[in-house]
Amino acid sequence: MKNPSIINIEATQDLQVAKLRANYGNLHKGYFEKEADELRAKILGTCNTEEYYKIIGTKYYVSQDGNDENDGKSPETAIKTLDRIEKIEFKEGDAILFKRGDTFRFVRTIEAKNNITYGSYGEGAKPQLFASPENYALNDNWQEVKPHIWQIPFDYNHASGCVLDYGMIIGVQKYEGLETFEENGDYHHDLDNKTFYIYCDLGKPNEVYHSIEIMPTINLMLMRGSENIVVDNLCFKYSSGFGITAADVKGNITVTNCEFGFLGGLWQDPHYKNLRFGNAVEFWCGGKNINVQNNWFYQTYDSALTWQGNRDEYTYENIHYIGNLFEYNNADIEFFDGKNVLLKDFVMKDNIMRFTSMGWGSRPNDGAYRGIEGCIRGVTGGGNRVMNVHSAYFTDNIIDCPARQIINWNMNPDQRETIHASGTKLYVKSDYRTLEPCLQGLQTELETQPYDRRFAVGKHELIEMFPLFEDGAEIRWDE
Repeated sequence: MKNPSIINIEATQDLQVAKLRANYGNLHKGYFEKEADELRAKILGTCNTEEYYKIIGTKYYVSQDGNDENDGKSPETAIKTLDRIEKIEFKEGDAILFKRGDTFRFVRTIEAKNNITYGSYGEGAKPQLFASPENYALNDNWQEVKPHIWQIPFDYNHASGCVLDYGMIIGVQKYEGLETFEENGDYHHDLDNKTFYIYCDLGKPNEVYHSIEIMPTINLMLMRGSENIVVDNLCFKYSSGFGITAADVKGNITVTNCEFGFLGGLWQDPHYKNLRFGNAVEFWCGGKNINVQNNWFYQTYDSALTWQGNRDEYTYENIHYIGNLFEYNNADIEFFDGKNVLLKDFVMKDNIMRFTSMGWGSRPNDGAYRGIEGCIRGVTGGGNRVMNVHSAYFTDNIIDCPARQIINWNMNPDQRETIHASGTKLYVKSDYRTLEPCLQGLQTELETQPYDRRFAVGKHELIEMFPLFEDGAEIRWDE
């Protein structure tokens, strides 16, 4: 029997209820509740895309009640499917607008087009783009194959995540199969047999849970060699892949007023189980004029917001991460690349990072968990990754109750003159700590293997050594 106390928190506009989406099953209390609530309200309360961005071309409307026989050029003649969207011959300045309050389960990647705006119209919660093919709590085809083990057909890319009752239970992946199931929510996806299995000792899953979101490995939005794209006021959720992945972008990419939740967890190879990853928003191998602002990131298996790569001698320039709210991500902001890569005007400002490494990506019982990345994980120096750092800024950010590493930034001593940090408010709660080391990197002398250096372990060393990164930060550590 379904628990009547479970609230459908997925698309509510009630801000006190909406905040539960970050960690419905175990919401924590931080020091900056007021600031986080205000920022979350600002993000969720934004107007539609047309009020922020001038759309000079044709506006195409998409609704879950639309019809692909329509032209899509008005809300009354909205279209419905990704197949139909892909047939549109977009021109520079056009926009594709999704209806607020609707949920779109396209089950494959939206390939973003150059010079196009992706946004919202209508009223209600932000349009939801889910990789989960359906809410399997509405599907009556569950069959019990062993005591308390249930199966359902799942003919999609590998599922590396399962979220029950809007996050009340975050399933645990069991690589070895059904014999290792122990608790409700334990699951296994048999790719060969195209079958998804879950443990539930309370009865038939669809009669127990209000929502069952199974997360296949899909990138919800792909940008490749892209330029002049706006993504605004959309909600990306329930994918074992990436929310937005942008490779070799040419520049002018804007992501604003969006919500990103329960993303990542994919395997690089289903037979290599020690490495799982998946980011909410990733820029790969360079980028210019990138603005990621006023977004809410939560429950990212790997890193919520990142630029990274594996090549030499190109550029990251004018990249701004401003005014975002991060909660329960394994890592909040991550960055690294090859040698001689130029980093210029990288700004991380006015962000709030809370309960970092306290989400599903940091659980030791889930296999191949990400580990010690923490709030800021960067590599600009050391080994073969010595970047040409022209200017980077970390200013006026709040770090609230991190569980693992706080600053993990490997840099060379000469780079400290071009990395500017100020205005940080850092509050730590001992009860939430799951790792002793809290600072790593920030070396004062060159070393060939700097990655394992620990500059600070515990409260006193953190306060003593944090000035290597920033003088005058506001630090509080409650025992």
